[in-house]
Amino acid sequence: MNDIEKAIINITQNIWESILGLEVRRARDVAPLTQATRERSLTGCVQLAGAWEGSVFLYCSEALAGEVAATMFGTSPETLRNGDVEDALGELTNMVAGNLKIVLPRPCQLSLPAVVEGIDYRVIVPGTKIAAQVLFESNSKPLLVTVLEGGAMGSKRPSAPSGTEKKAT
Repeated sequence: MNDIEKAIINITQNIWESILGLEVRRARDVAPLTQATRERSLTGCVQLAGAWEGSVFLYCSEALAGEVAATMFGTSPETLRNGDVEDALGELTNMVAGNLKIVLPRPCQLSLPAVVEGIDYRVIVPGTKIAAQVLFESNSKPLLVTVLEGGAMGSKRPSAPSGTEKKAT
């Protein structure tokens, strides 16, 4: 286990438990996420630039994202307003990336979070490689945190987290 993976585990568990009051535990089997799914999902992304370049991704089902958003906004999933789920996942991704940058070479700046949603999609960040990837489970639903290292000038082209593909191509 590398330092980034250890940091992902500590940061994610801390955010989930202290900010959301939800239990999250590390899961071992990424296989269910690598199989094609027709379930709607969301991926939050924050880019890091500076002495260390890369991206942080949080992938989860629409159901888990809705539960998390409802918790953050103090409401039920049914009463969430348009954009609340995306805002919540973007903010959680930002929290993970912001805490992760503390263990990375400095200076390191964060982009604004972006959120992709849909069914059976991939997010590509050219010139990067997977630095660490940790699968969690919260409320019996998967949460995948992936950190890609590198930028557009690199030579590899991995698939970032999505509902169907998880490894570099």
